[in-house]
Amino acid sequence: MHSSTPPPRYSLRQLRYFVVTAEALSFTAASKQLHISQPAISSTLADLEDSFGVQLFIRHHASGLSLTQSGKDMLALARNLLKSADELQTAASDLDGGMRGQIYLGCLITLAPSLLPQLISRFMAQHRSMRFDTCETDQQDLLARLQDGRVDIGLTYNLDLPPDILFTPLVDLPPYIILPKQHRLAGAGAVSLSSLLDEPYVMLDLPHSREYFASLFDVFGRQPEAAFRSSQPEVIRGMVANGLGYSMLNFPLRSTCTVDGKEFAICEVQEKAQAMTLGIARLRSMRQRKAVHLFEQFCTEVLSENTKLVQPLHQEDV
Repeated sequence: MHSSTPPPRYSLRQLRYFVVTAEALSFTAASKQLHISQPAISSTLADLEDSFGVQLFIRHHASGLSLTQSGKDMLALARNLLKSADELQTAASDLDGGMRGQIYLGCLITLAPSLLPQLISRFMAQHRSMRFDTCETDQQDLLARLQDGRVDIGLTYNLDLPPDILFTPLVDLPPYIILPKQHRLAGAGAVSLSSLLDEPYVMLDLPHSREYFASLFDVFGRQPEAAFRSSQPEVIRGMVANGLGYSMLNFPLRSTCTVDGKEFAICEVQEKAQAMTLGIARLRSMRQRKAVHLFEQFCTEVLSENTKLVQPLHQEDV
């Protein structure tokens, strides 16, 4: 019995030309990357537009290309289809129990140092033929990468997630305070946020993160003023350890020593503060590849069991 579904009117080659050109937004740059002449790329993309019945690019005479809204919508789908095609190419290894493939994994930059290496190492110990392409970035950029298909899944918090992102919650992580080792409150088990309002604040200056931590002070009717700020978590910890102020984090640390050999103290928040939920994010409309699904299942099992990866560091451990 023959299927009534007509064959696709496009090729994987056309899709690869489209993705490379869409990322470069330049026929010249795409030509160099693909080692194909500019006229050949232009002609191939024109044929692809005819096949789809939509315009993918706006061609500017002196300033390269820009994507139409249809082109933006098609880009994530094209990336995913090419990944599936690559997965099909290596699917023969599945027949004898192996698993191959490449996972494009994003991670919130504040989580990456403590979380990413351990997860990947443990997963690859079970699936040695798997490969990863990782990206550590802020929440805003991570969501954009999920939406346009550059990232398959992301390890992140439930911070301002748009409706097209599907989020699988794994672990709730309450905020905690980090203080200079010699701070007057460093030996306290729990510290009230109100007692820190007039202290120098070292702000983790990342989209969504800074707003979340600021919101914890709403109950007092005022916000802490940032004496210092950085988008790099290790810099934040270093500033605190060197006595420049206090800061706040969520993901539990397994060490209170910074890269320059200084130390900081960890205290719980005395008030009942809103926790952030660590979980797995992916584009709701994107079909999940087998390799990605396997890694997501692995992360769910590891993190939802609250293993040492996410156990809090108690003061007595310091």
